[in-house]
Amino acid sequence: MRALIFRVWEGLWRFLVQVLRVTPPDRFKRLFTPILTPLVRCAVPRRRIVAVMDAAFGDSYTPAAKRGLARGVQQRIVENALDCLVQMGYPERLRGVLDIQGQENLDAALAKGRGVIALSFHLGNFVLLSAAMAAAGCPVHTLIRFLDDERLNKLVLHHSRSFFTELMPSLPRRDAVKKILGALRNNGAVMMLADNLKRGELETTLFEQPVRTARGFVSLALRTGAPVLPVYLVRGRSGGLQLVIEPEMEMVRTGEMGADLAANTDRIMRLLEELVRRYPDQWYWLTVKLAGQVQSPPPEDVA
Repeated sequence: MRALIFRVWEGLWRFLVQVLRVTPPDRFKRLFTPILTPLVRCAVPRRRIVAVMDAAFGDSYTPAAKRGLARGVQQRIVENALDCLVQMGYPERLRGVLDIQGQENLDAALAKGRGVIALSFHLGNFVLLSAAMAAAGCPVHTLIRFLDDERLNKLVLHHSRSFFTELMPSLPRRDAVKKILGALRNNGAVMMLADNLKRGELETTLFEQPVRTARGFVSLALRTGAPVLPVYLVRGRSGGLQLVIEPEMEMVRTGEMGADLAANTDRIMRLLEELVRRYPDQWYWLTVKLAGQVQSPPPEDVA
């Protein structure tokens, strides 16, 4: 069954790329928005998103507001998927529509000559973020966990060229670390996502609830001294894409590794909370399971 699912995704991907070759971007989006929308609503049910919002926000949002935000999340997923598909057919198009905020922060970090750790989250169009960073003059190496399917992996590697990134497999871990350190030594940028919060080595909190996260990105920053820049690609009110490059996040360094890991991880979680509150319909709520999450939401919240 798993192999069959992979072949279906591969076939759909190849079909959409073929359509892109003969269809202008705006028309392509108009054609496939009504097709992708019900698929996303089935794959990412609104009730699952609302359950996490209940645990995170409590009564600070009304049930109706949470359902509206959850529908917004589904809509953003459709829009972001279409933008990524368009990127495969028209790789240079993003440069003409992208708004970049914080270019000076990126330039200052690269001037230090120690490379850059581009810290991001499953926020906005995180897949297209590498192409946006390249448009800002800083192509990134992206750490990724490859699928258990050789044919799909070849397809991912082939189309990664349209996103102007070099993909680095996260496993085996020792090889990944060597490649990351090599990129940083060459004053390159490495992009890592910090919100896979369902399991990990470090205990921390998000919205005052316990979660577990990986220690890799903080440990890397502490050991290499590479500047950490929070970066994310979000959709503005006018519908355009905005790359935000925040000022360097100074790492807490007391000399006690355990305490420093905990303190800096906590600061990253506080940043994530701030961004989720700022863009509640642009974060992918399924990357975390909070303790207060409702397990069986009412049936009327399914759509």
